[in-house]
Amino acid sequence: MDIPSKKNLFNSKTAILLAAMSYQTYPFFLEGKLILPRGFRLRYTIRAFADVENPTEAVYGFIAESQDQIIIAFRGYAAYPADLLAAYDIFQIPYPFVRNGGGTSRGFTCIYRSTRNQLIRELNKLPATKKLFITGHNYGGALATLAALDIAVNTAFKNPFVYTYGSPRVGDPDFAFRFNKEVKNSVRIVNIHDSYPTFPAQTYPPPFTKEGITYQHVKTKYPISFQLNNVPRNDGIACYFKNLSPKNPDFAKALCNENPGFCPDTKMCFPFRGTC
Repeated sequence: MDIPSKKNLFNSKTAILLAAMSYQTYPFFLEGKLILPRGFRLRYTIRAFADVENPTEAVYGFIAESQDQIIIAFRGYAAYPADLLAAYDIFQIPYPFVRNGGGTSRGFTCIYRSTRNQLIRELNKLPATKKLFITGHNYGGALATLAALDIAVNTAFKNPFVYTYGSPRVGDPDFAFRFNKEVKNSVRIVNIHDSYPTFPAQTYPPPFTKEGITYQHVKTKYPISFQLNNVPRNDGIACYFKNLSPKNPDFAKALCNENPGFCPDTKMCFPFRGTC
């Protein structure tokens, strides 16, 4: 099967817009504040439960709609310890929403499963004639990936566009194969100096489990490069936004100027020069 090249899949305006949308999931969770660009309105707040042993409900993103687009955005790591516990729960369970969907991270799958039915109900209220985008940053990229395969197979939105930023691996090779087959437009944007996409490891051999565990990224990697000598900065969605903006500077400038507060503050996106 031929896989389209990243050049054909990547759209600079989409990448910049969805990076800002992914950023907005954080103040929405932390402060209850959400700023959307002109023409978009909030249609649904995504709430889910993290931590299998002590489930805790939290805001994990939103659905926004414009005249011709729908955007589902998932947030990444922001709630300690629930998000961290979910991410470290790398034991795999069968992906429960699609036949022959392989195995996926128990931690991330349980988060998505806790919100899945209501999310699908809310999405199904919206016109399937509109273009659907699914996005997320770091751990939110894992949730976006889980949601995208489910939505592509089980709803009328058969052709979602998926943009993730610094996403970890979320499933085994069987899951990646099924995702790549069903989700035709997926761009996995990765700063080559970001550590989050290297987790979980590709292989955990026995005796970690009896048969071992294997993880594989989904398509299609779009590498960018910024080295800020600091793990949070190399992963920061603001820094992804800053380093994507030069790919279409006029669009990025207009987006930020016309929508005050929508774009992330990129002042932190400089190399860390501290010493001990």
